[in-house]
Amino acid sequence: MPDVAITTDVIVGFPGETEAEFQETLDFCREIQFARIHVFSYSSRPGTTAADMTSKVSAAVKKERSRQMLSLADDCTWNFRDSYLGRTMDVLFEQKSASFWTGLTGNYIKVYVKSPADLVNMIARVKLNGIYRDGILGEII
Repeated sequence: MPDVAITTDVIVGFPGETEAEFQETLDFCREIQFARIHVFSYSSRPGTTAADMTSKVSAAVKKERSRQMLSLADDCTWNFRDSYLGRTMDVLFEQKSASFWTGLTGNYIKVYVKSPADLVNMIARVKLNGIYRDGILGEII
């Protein structure tokens, strides 16, 4: 599927997670280069099987693993967006904030454009020019 955006959720610090297992997850995510990675630190929920598991991961270790995974997540998201620079894609525009219209490509890349036209709920061809905030700055063609 060309242009597919594959995302994942990762929980770090699940009871019993070893350093080797965390490293394996980190390496896997680096290899796959997900379009987006949502990172969560495990937190115990009373009444669940995991809450009664031994070998809890310390808060400090969970914090460091979360930091590492979030850093990789940022890199992967940037790489995904960067791979689309110079391309032209259809964008469905949703709203205007400040001086930019924002919308999404079919694979959920946020796009910012300046236009005097009302673009709400409109699909337009947009050339993707540069990384901007949490998306890409483009121009309608």
